[in-house]
Amino acid sequence: MEASLSARFYKIAYRFGFTPWERLETLPAAQQALAMLDRVERERQPPYGAALDIGSGTGVWSVRLAQRGWQVTGIELVGRGVKAAQRRAAEAGVAARFTQGDITKAFAEELGLRQDYRLLLDFGTIHGLDAAGRAAAARLIDAVAAPDATLLMYALAPRSRGMLPDGMDRQAIEALYPGWTVVEELAFDTAGLPDSARRDDPHWFRLDRRG
Repeated sequence: MEASLSARFYKIAYRFGFTPWERLETLPAAQQALAMLDRVERERQPPYGAALDIGSGTGVWSVRLAQRGWQVTGIELVGRGVKAAQRRAAEAGVAARFTQGDITKAFAEELGLRQDYRLLLDFGTIHGLDAAGRAAAARLIDAVAAPDATLLMYALAPRSRGMLPDGMDRQAIEALYPGWTVVEELAFDTAGLPDSARRDDPHWFRLDRRG
């Protein structure tokens, strides 16, 4: 099957080292993400359990989660990203497992994924897929999420952007995840980003799986 525009974009981006999304952890929006994690963790007792970083890239957020006490698996489409994530985790001295795979084309067993992830991160992956890819990814997420799971994600407002993500709004997210409830929505802090980022109107979302 021909690779999607999104997949081709990320493979090219990693090949040439164009990964501006990796800057997120240095921006004010990262504090929003960490505050969301704080709220999730306050509702649980350590050890927190398993976490899945969807589209883990070079492991920025996987390492953060491992440092906070989560048992982390990162899944990434691009091999260069996986290798960089493994190096990052080793340098940080944390245990995190990274696997290369396409969440739109593989089953949990093929990717070596568990079926009890209590926290799932989607910091910019699903909103860049086409309709079929989103549906396949949502099925995989449903298959591996624990009954009390939380999904944290961000998405740009929907519009055509060529090879860049088309984005999703709350209505599209709720339709994609009927077994989940959006319990939090925040405007993404675009401080430190170009004006085009504000026009993209990004938002953070927290979804809790319904019992």
